[in-house]
Amino acid sequence: MKIAHFLLALLCLCLATPSVFAQKNREKQRDVEIIDFGDTKTSRAKKEKYSGLIVKTSPSSFLFGRQPIELEKQINDFLSIQGGLGVTFAPLLDLNEISQELYPELNYYCESTQWAIDECDDYSDGSIRKGAIGPMVSFSPRLFFESDGFEGGYIAPVVRWSAQRFQVQEIQSGVIFPERTNTRQNEYIRSLDLMVHYGSQYLYPKLTLEYFLGVGARLNNSLRQDIGRDGQGVYQNGERAYKERLFRAEIGIRVGFQL
Repeated sequence: MKIAHFLLALLCLCLATPSVFAQKNREKQRDVEIIDFGDTKTSRAKKEKYSGLIVKTSPSSFLFGRQPIELEKQINDFLSIQGGLGVTFAPLLDLNEISQELYPELNYYCESTQWAIDECDDYSDGSIRKGAIGPMVSFSPRLFFESDGFEGGYIAPVVRWSAQRFQVQEIQSGVIFPERTNTRQNEYIRSLDLMVHYGSQYLYPKLTLEYFLGVGARLNNSLRQDIGRDGQGVYQNGERAYKERLFRAEIGIRVGFQL
């Protein structure tokens, strides 16, 4: 009888043991589900990070005779593409005038070979020259160091083409003592900038702020006025086409709006 009671108790224990382990497994499974739920929240927070379009401009560039509007689009966590269109015009803060005071020889050209006697041309003389509207276009892939989308430090190669246009008064031709006339001659400076920018961008609700430093080269293709005297000693109007390669450094800020 005792043996029967022992066997019955052992049978009950065997039947109860799987239920206990199943309950423990369910508890473990519930623990895993809680952990998965936390991961889902984290991934959802990452998805909520802004990855649309940003339209931006430089608030101080108009002082230097240019005003771009640029669009930036995120490609992935570490790469974006930025392109811009803009206009050039007569600068409010003319660096040529500043450089003329420091280095006056940089703004004068007195070495023309098309005349018997060359007259120096002053390319910074605003009294006879006025600026006209010109085009501007730029393109830049931007690599973000922290792989955090639009935000953080970045390095970016920049290709930018722009054209500055001017209209300068001609002189009376064929005379010994000429004066300026109301007839105007077209001038231009077409520039190709090949730059590398290093900077940092910050995202705020609906707004962005960015600062950058840049170095590179500017390739100019220019057409400017060239006045001189011919073999008879009388003044003539002319033009001079030339190319030059210059070192260029940039510093600036951009503000943007998230579309």
